[in-house]
Amino acid sequence: MGAQTENSELIKRTFGKYLAMSILITLSATLGMMIDNVIAGNLLGSGAVAAIGMSLSVFMLFSGCAGILETGAVALCARALGNRDADRVNVLFSVSLAAALAVGAALSAGGVAGADALATMLGAASGELHADTAAYLSGICSGAFAIVLLQLLMGFTRLDNAPQLGIVAIVGMSVCDVVFNLVAVCVLDLGLRGMGLATALAYCVAVGICCTHFLSKGNTLHLVNPVPHAGQLVGVLKTGLPDSLTRATVMVRTFTFNWLLLTVASAGAVAALSMLSSVNSFASSVTIGVGQTATLLCGIFFGEEDRGALKATLRTGMRMGLVLSCALCAAVFAFAPQVVGLFGLEGDAEAFGVVAVRAFILCVPIDLINQLFVNYYQGTGNVRAASAIAVGQSGLFAVLFALCTVWFWGATAVWTSFLVGEAVTLALQLVVANVLWKRRAAKRAVEGAPEAAADACERAGLLDKMMYLPETFQQAWRAWRAFSCEPDTASVAACSQQVAAWCEAQGIDGRRSYLVPLAVEEMAANAVEYGFAKTKHPAIDVKLILKRDGTLVLRMRDNGAAFNPMDLDLSAADPCSAVGIRMLRQGVKGVEYQNTVGLNNVVVTLSAPA
Repeated sequence: MGAQTENSELIKRTFGKYLAMSILITLSATLGMMIDNVIAGNLLGSGAVAAIGMSLSVFMLFSGCAGILETGAVALCARALGNRDADRVNVLFSVSLAAALAVGAALSAGGVAGADALATMLGAASGELHADTAAYLSGICSGAFAIVLLQLLMGFTRLDNAPQLGIVAIVGMSVCDVVFNLVAVCVLDLGLRGMGLATALAYCVAVGICCTHFLSKGNTLHLVNPVPHAGQLVGVLKTGLPDSLTRATVMVRTFTFNWLLLTVASAGAVAALSMLSSVNSFASSVTIGVGQTATLLCGIFFGEEDRGALKATLRTGMRMGLVLSCALCAAVFAFAPQVVGLFGLEGDAEAFGVVAVRAFILCVPIDLINQLFVNYYQGTGNVRAASAIAVGQSGLFAVLFALCTVWFWGATAVWTSFLVGEAVTLALQLVVANVLWKRRAAKRAVEGAPEAAADACERAGLLDKMMYLPETFQQAWRAWRAFSCEPDTASVAACSQQVAAWCEAQGIDGRRSYLVPLAVEEMAANAVEYGFAKTKHPAIDVKLILKRDGTLVLRMRDNGAAFNPMDLDLSAADPCSAVGIRMLRQGVKGVEYQNTVGLNNVVVTLSAPA
């Protein structure tokens, strides 16, 4: 097969493989409350749904604490993997896990002790709504530590080549939550307090399932003493800040919308908003799942300084995400009455709910684009851009729009504000990206390269402008080329020939021009022969990088079984076999191997001749 642009096929397959897992990880953060809403609406009535809705801000606090740790730690770990720094990965794993335990324990203790005061603070000041809200909070807060831990552990199992465990944990949690809730309500008659306790216990079960990975042979993450590395937590929190800002803004939005709906509408509208929060959580699991998959891959490629792979990841995320989000949007819009019916709403709550769902679901495709860039910027270390988008899309513009229009438009203004907020955020992104790109081009022109600046401006697409990569990115690279080959002998031989032709075209010395194509052919052939027996869509990618100092870097990736070609036992083999691998072992600056996100990654560095 001929040379490809930038390893796009392997990126597409890896993105698709991890997307489902990322969606489930995101869904886990609020799945318990979604299940509670459905069961409460059908067994306890709309009043119970309203009480759970009043508790949503506290639940979002728990998932927000989990999100800032999980997103920050995974993004930094991905960059460390791109730099092939396994020790830093273990430090980040240990520090973030210790922080999650401490924060979760504090939230559990404080939430249980202060449930009554929390209910009052959230707007349920008196009467049955206050009693129900306080009862639910006292139960759910007991599991705050598990809610925080679960999201972090699922993020690390995904990073450590065990994403399928997330499915097991989510299924286990969902089944347990339904069973425990039914027992608490129908058998033990514990009401909303029992529902909260049941959900807390279900999260504990999911945490236990995830912990099995860290006791298995496949685990590569190891605990170290976090105390000497406590300063690393600052980087985790800074990188995860956009996620924290998102949750905080959503808390403010939820509180404001509850107050507005109680003022201009009724408790039925609050129940509809609670139901809409569950629909939002389900829809957001798709958009955030796409974004978190991008964070994982973009963090690795950013660590490798691979602009082309970053761009290919963004394009893949955009295509897959828009297909999923548009399909979800069409389905939910068409079946909005049935969706509302799942939650058992009646009367004005049901009427409000149908309008709310149809108005809200239109924003999901735009939310997908916004969320993809939030996570991309987190993966590449641009916390400022990620934070600005996160605050805008999660509530700032929606709240401003609702406050200005709700007094004459009523509850419809609240439902419409979601779409307005997302659209304004995306429009501002496009404007800012174009302005900043023109400023950068003007700066280059002033520095003495007007023709190059004008050429770069003309060639750059919108995606290039929005990537915001540092000026030093790939600055040490003189030339590079990416190749892909099908998993068969003929394609491997053709790829080796293309590599040889590129080396010759770049004027690389004879020894390396002979060694590199030979090593590519032998390692790729080894993967074809032994590595793809259980791989549905096998692929091999090769990248060559010639640096300005003459160093040549060979990077090979494949999605076969984990195997380091440098571990191949050649002692008993024919001395004339595997010549390329033998020479690599003897005459290169370094050979490094990793298996990350299900990909074998071999990096060979060959110094320039003396």
